[in-house]
Amino acid sequence: MASVSKFSIKSQTKSISLPCRSHPTTLEIEELLSKIKTTVAEASSAEAICNNLSQLTGLYKCMNNLLASPTTQVLMSHEQNKKWVHELVDESVKFLDICGSISEMLSEIKGHSRDLVCALRRRMGDQRIIENSIMKYNCFRKKLKKHVKGLNTSLKQVDNLSAGGGSVVVDSNNHHLAAVIRAVIGVSEMTILGFESLLMFFSASVSKPNRWSTVVSKIMHKEMVACEDQKENGSVNDFENIDAALKILCKFGFCSEKGNHVQIAQCRLERVGAHIERMESGLECIFRFLFQTRVSLLNFISQ
Repeated sequence: MASVSKFSIKSQTKSISLPCRSHPTTLEIEELLSKIKTTVAEASSAEAICNNLSQLTGLYKCMNNLLASPTTQVLMSHEQNKKWVHELVDESVKFLDICGSISEMLSEIKGHSRDLVCALRRRMGDQRIIENSIMKYNCFRKKLKKHVKGLNTSLKQVDNLSAGGGSVVVDSNNHHLAAVIRAVIGVSEMTILGFESLLMFFSASVSKPNRWSTVVSKIMHKEMVACEDQKENGSVNDFENIDAALKILCKFGFCSEKGNHVQIAQCRLERVGAHIERMESGLECIFRFLFQTRVSLLNFISQ
């Protein structure tokens, strides 16, 4: 989890609470931050994560508008604040690297999922080929967990950078600069939380035979069919649902009086594929806004 930022604000005032006449954009950011804080840390389903990415995109759009305002540019360009701006530039670069790496990871997941769906469609007569395709998919999932662990380490480094301390000089009457600082810190913290929840979603454990034995029996007993997959409880991780379907497929085969297990697996894989495309789109937007943020910060330093 993201730690609380330890950036301090040197001022004669005891608080940096936004005044009632704050810039409209800072107020909008405050509202968005309050909204996303209630959902981002608890997001576990693909739908919730897609919504969080959309909210993060909205946050960055507002923040970049705030950074582009003439008043903000003048205040952030003051020499006494450039050390903090340099730290924000470093943070933005790390966010860009992490965002790009996650996007590449999503592309790999989508490719492996698509390959497995194709194998299920084209190799209906050869159970061994299907089992080999499932084994390759599970091997990729195990490698994916290592990749996720590395990205989480990178996020922790950014979090430590944010929490490592720093000071910004703010005049006691300069409410706008205090509001900008508060907004920037808040957006950074939500970015870390949003990326953490996304990575947690993809780090679901690859199923083991003994883990799913009870699940398999229950599903077979209830005679699940593909259409029922659309009614599943969203609290269950989508990858765990796929693992359950693939385990059933390997155990009972694709030909059974109890239902079409191939169709169930296909349905779940295709559904996750659709969510991944939405995540890719959201991350692409966030990457563009992160790049724009970095440009604005570099402009502050050069002025």
